[in-house]
Amino acid sequence: MQGANLPMTSSAGSLVLNMILTLVMRAFILVSAMLATAAAVAADRSELARFAQARYVHCAFYKSYDIDPVSGERLMVEGKADALMHIQGMDVKRETANAIYTRMSGLRKVTVIQTDKAIHFIDNVAGMYVMTTVHSCLDFDDKRGICISYGAVNSRVFDASVLVDPDKVYEKIKDAADPGFCDHSFIGIQSASRAAPSPEQ
Repeated sequence: MQGANLPMTSSAGSLVLNMILTLVMRAFILVSAMLATAAAVAADRSELARFAQARYVHCAFYKSYDIDPVSGERLMVEGKADALMHIQGMDVKRETANAIYTRMSGLRKVTVIQTDKAIHFIDNVAGMYVMTTVHSCLDFDDKRGICISYGAVNSRVFDASVLVDPDKVYEKIKDAADPGFCDHSFIGIQSASRAAPSPEQ
């Protein structure tokens, strides 16, 4: 004898429906969070990719700085930096760039390593490595849709693995490194002779 199907009461049906709706809502929230995280990562990588295309980069670093009493963030005033760095001829594919420091004389050939997290400029100075890491966007221009100022740190390390795994070395020294920022204000700007046509044209 087959068992008879018992009718589901209204309270039991409401309970099951509520459980289904709860599971669907949780799944929706989880998927939304994953999509938002993926979008943020993609944006970060996109901004670093744009930075890597810059013809000229200017960086400033600070050993001392004030703290914003409201936000708690570091106040790094342009023009009062302890060290400056200028980069040109950046070629991420060949991992090379030229750099000029205010604390070192002459043009320096540095190694450029781009990872998923940052862009590292590494200068081997007789076994000591000067590492400049550009890691995030500080100031995003909504009108142009580009980042115009990037967070960066500068440090000196004696760890040769910086040339193999700079992200790992960066995680070790980032809190003790000199904070600063880099910008590529000259990106996309052509020389005056190319940008402006002559009156005869």
